[in-house]
Amino acid sequence: MHSSTAPVSLHDRTGELAAVTAAADRALVGARRRVTITGAPGVGRSAFLDAAATVVRGAGFTVLRGDGSRLERSLPHAVAQQLLAHAAGTGHDDLTAPGSPPDPGLSGEPPRTALTRALARWGPAVARGPVAVLLDDAQWADEPSLGWLSALFRTPGTAPLLLLSAVRDGDPAAEAPAVQDLVDGADDIVALRPLTADGVRAMLRERAVALPAEQARAWVRATGGNPALVTSLLDRVGATTRPTPVRLLDAARSLPAPWNLRGRVAATLSSHPEPVRRFAYCAALLGGAAEDRLIARLAGLDQGDRATAAWALRRLGWAPDRCEPPILWDCVREIAEDSYGPESWGDLHRRAAVLLHASGSPLERVATHLMEVGPGGHAPTAEVLREAADDARRRGERHLAIRYLRRALREFPPSSPERGRFLAALAEAEQDIDPSALLRHVQQAIALLPTAKERAAVVAAVPLTLSLAASPVAHDLIAAARATLAPAEDPAATELGARLEARARLAGLGRTDAPLDAVARLRELGPEPDLCTTARRERAAVLAFAGTVGGRLPSAEVASLARLMLDREPAAAPSGYAATALMIASGTAAEAHEPVRNWLDTAVEAAGRRGDGRQRIRMLCGRALAAHQEGRLADAWTDARDACEETDGDLGDSDWLSALGLLSVAVELRDPWLTGHARAVCAGQRGAGAPVLQVGLLALRTATTGMSQLPSLAKELVEAVRRASAAGWHNPALFPLAYWSTPALLRLGDTETALELIAHECDRARSWGSPATLGRTLRVWGTLVPGRYALSLLAESVAVLRESPNTLERARALMAYAMRLRGAGRSGAAELLAEADQIADTMGESLLRYWAEPGRGESGRVGLLGTERLSVTERRVAGLVALGRTNQDVAEELDVTRRAVEKCLTRLYRRLGVTSRAELIPVVRRIAGANAFRWGVPEGSA
Repeated sequence: MHSSTAPVSLHDRTGELAAVTAAADRALVGARRRVTITGAPGVGRSAFLDAAATVVRGAGFTVLRGDGSRLERSLPHAVAQQLLAHAAGTGHDDLTAPGSPPDPGLSGEPPRTALTRALARWGPAVARGPVAVLLDDAQWADEPSLGWLSALFRTPGTAPLLLLSAVRDGDPAAEAPAVQDLVDGADDIVALRPLTADGVRAMLRERAVALPAEQARAWVRATGGNPALVTSLLDRVGATTRPTPVRLLDAARSLPAPWNLRGRVAATLSSHPEPVRRFAYCAALLGGAAEDRLIARLAGLDQGDRATAAWALRRLGWAPDRCEPPILWDCVREIAEDSYGPESWGDLHRRAAVLLHASGSPLERVATHLMEVGPGGHAPTAEVLREAADDARRRGERHLAIRYLRRALREFPPSSPERGRFLAALAEAEQDIDPSALLRHVQQAIALLPTAKERAAVVAAVPLTLSLAASPVAHDLIAAARATLAPAEDPAATELGARLEARARLAGLGRTDAPLDAVARLRELGPEPDLCTTARRERAAVLAFAGTVGGRLPSAEVASLARLMLDREPAAAPSGYAATALMIASGTAAEAHEPVRNWLDTAVEAAGRRGDGRQRIRMLCGRALAAHQEGRLADAWTDARDACEETDGDLGDSDWLSALGLLSVAVELRDPWLTGHARAVCAGQRGAGAPVLQVGLLALRTATTGMSQLPSLAKELVEAVRRASAAGWHNPALFPLAYWSTPALLRLGDTETALELIAHECDRARSWGSPATLGRTLRVWGTLVPGRYALSLLAESVAVLRESPNTLERARALMAYAMRLRGAGRSGAAELLAEADQIADTMGESLLRYWAEPGRGESGRVGLLGTERLSVTERRVAGLVALGRTNQDVAEELDVTRRAVEKCLTRLYRRLGVTSRAELIPVVRRIAGANAFRWGVPEGSA
């Protein structure tokens, strides 16, 4: 017995080659064997015959090769002459006879005699030895040759004979009687199946593509495991510019099919009657999930032709009703489009849309065909596209919804009121994609709509927070809509009026009297405003936000309203411009931490499930700001980092509240990596919050600016603070302008300006009433002044912060107060430091996992997690050990030896004054927490 192991280039064929081996073994013991190899187009019959030739040659057979051909099918004995020519040595790679070979023509002698005579030139051993005849594409062999082969195997003789013939499934030529006799007379049938996922992975590995298991399964689904289709995908992308393996399939499918594949598929289709080709083209156009009956109606086929065509395609391994394998049907579609021409192809799309719509198919399928048809091709085109756009928006596919609506607009003349209504729908779809286009389309829609109520409804649908960033044109639209909307008892008109009021007030927030006016209006609504509708929640949110920004509304009242609002507003709402965007900012400033945190957690998760990346970024920025205000800096850093990594550019002007969240965390932590990304994201902001963001960006620049340039930059910073204050950005919780500016002023020694700014901010903090904000401002003020006044301010800071859940600010105040008491020779410092140390221990536990993260930025350090006492490596080792990792775990994570970790631990023990791992862990935890107390403390203030 001999091995049947497949050659390296053949995959998933071990069992099939074993069948060939068994047939060869039987032939050698005197039993002539005929084996037929079947398989769909592209499955690798020729490659299998090559491998089989190697197997039988190794068993001692003389191998003769022949190939059927469409072009030679009408030539009598063409294949038989190929075999005799090979036997005589012409063109046969096994045999190299001296001299010129004899004429391989057929002289009427018996096939066995002719074959023996041809082989006799090689000597008696070859002439009387075992012979294997390999015939590829036997379905195209001429009928006399097939008869000659049949006679060869019927002729008595003692020499072993083996016939391996390959027949393509589904080819009409395979139905010829002579071919059927060949298949029916076979002793063995070897059916080549599609490749498995492992076979596809092995095939791609030979082309230097390493796929994970899940991606290999995706390739199998796309190609049906057909080797020719797998190869065609690889041929579409160049080896040097090839994308990552995970993206390779999508990248290849986005490119046209290579010409060799198109030629093979076109040739296969051309061998079938015209009804089969039409049926295939229409199936490809419908793109799957279509019954044979529907495909046939589109192709104009009767019931008989439908059954014949469907059966013919399925014989090829092509599933027309499901369009599987997809890669093949993509190619059929390309061939069909070229065959029909643009006008006929468009008409076919129109007919497909009509048929699908009449049969109740999903709107998305109908819309796909309408997108390929010119205007006026189908009466309900616009409404179908609008409904399809609504479905796409519900699925989170906003870009697709916009495409549908843009196409629908082509159905209407320029001055049509219906066009105005579709422009309004398009604007609504654009709210999370392109705010500037939204405002432009709203303006165009208003010019076409006939009634004041319709025009007001369009303006009222403009996302709420866009009003704050809107252009003067948008402000005029809102004012005009309010002016034309007559008072009415109609509840719908009342709701419309509330929505317009919210937008008008938000658009006019820059007026100096806007905060006081908003507070007065909120008082008119009563102590517990009606929040049962979206319009009323929008109005209340705007009024509360205006009072918060100007610092005119007490924080306790804002916190109460935020709780009521968030209880009524669904966190899974898809838009980032709802009333909650404002209420989250107000509630965060007012220390309504629990309802804000719970709402944002749900919103982040919901946005991730929907695949709504932009909304998720907004919610991450909001959650970072909320965590920062609560003193959870590790969580704030994580959310800000994730938001920066997920955004693909700067945030839009309408997202300035998201930018504020990122900037607030970056200014607080001074982390190099986060600072760089926050500056890039916020630099282009020109929206309503630009004055505040400008202060934050300048504060980040001063932190890294040398002393030679600091004076001019600090002057610019102070001027920006005063401009923002003059513009009404007074809330010290959301906009701690003096707090952001103090470190730069202290570096310059300009205590006087720092005191002036912080004193104003303290007055506003007292008016606002948030304990964390007031306590922080008092602490900073206390570090700027000497003597008993400093002790008074710091004592008040500690007392105020005991009323706040922000333990970080409390610990900072405790440490600052303790240091001043100790410096003044007063008692009580030890107790304060002990309390701060306890907070450090608790905070450090939450920070340890971030201590263990690798550094970011060019310096390789993480500002948030760094410490002057430990190097980057020591910090990471200490963090991992404190998290419970073994030395071996630490070594593997850091990619160093275990001995290197042990040496680092020895240094840590010595530097931190501990003798064991158990003693190290609490010390490291306290260092991580205490290190956080220095963030946000003005330089030199301690």
